Amino acid sequence: MRTETFLRTLGIRRRSLIGWSIATVSLVGLIVVSYVAIRGQETFQAMLEDYPDFVQQILGLGGGLSITSAAGYLNSQLFANTLPLIFLIFLIAFAVRETAGEELEGTLDLALSHPLTRERFILEKFAAMTVAGAGLAILSVLTMLATGPLASIDLGWDQYLGATLSVFLIGLVFGTLALAVAGITGSRGVALGVSSALAVGLFVLWGLAPLISGLKGLDRLNPFFWGLAGPPITEGIQAGNLLLLVVIVIVLAGAAVAGFRRRDLGT
Repeated sequence: MRTETFLRTLGIRRRSLIGWSIATVSLVGLIVVSYVAIRGQETFQAMLEDYPDFVQQILGLGGGLSITSAAGYLNSQLFANTLPLIFLIFLIAFAVRETAGEELEGTLDLALSHPLTRERFILEKFAAMTVAGAGLAILSVLTMLATGPLASIDLGWDQYLGATLSVFLIGLVFGTLALAVAGITGSRGVALGVSSALAVGLFVLWGLAPLISGLKGLDRLNPFFWGLAGPPITEGIQAGNLLLLVVIVIVLAGAAVAGFRRRDLGT
């Protein structure tokens, strides 16, 4: 099976991928081992209990989680903000660079001049983005497993995997959205703007759901609810929620293929 575009994309970005990997492992490891400074400090929890419900939810401390517990600490410091942000930035930037970015730099015409269909091109770009992001997710889980015992964190591998997979799929939803918008419009700015604005807006709406009664039903349509509700750091792998995120990714990937196929590229 020919996968030149897939391999070329990962090959060209190997230095960037190495840099992202080192930064992610370092940041995750530092956050995990820093739990020793929080463990048993009940004054932190007492202070946070005075915060409004939506602030606690955005901080990853909804549902009765305590920041002094291992699960509450990791959820608030990693899974509710740091890792989602890493995946969102990485995957959105990857998608835009490998579609609208190539078109802007004039390398898209060269790629499509080979015996390669537009559908195959965009699908291989999607595959490269997914594999690269999955690599960061795997490294994150391995780092947590390696550094957790240093901070006396005894959570199971399924909790680490479930939480990391959830936030990775949230990032992949918006990365695939960026791929679709870039494929349809050919504009790097529009793709970045739409995907980033929706990610920020939906995250804020997810946080405000406990405060505004009208949002309590609508938050069930929010990818952040599917990925962060539970939360997975205590519940482990939540297959139903993950499946919903996968379905959205597949739909958006289909939209990227259809939009890129129909657009006039002048080739």
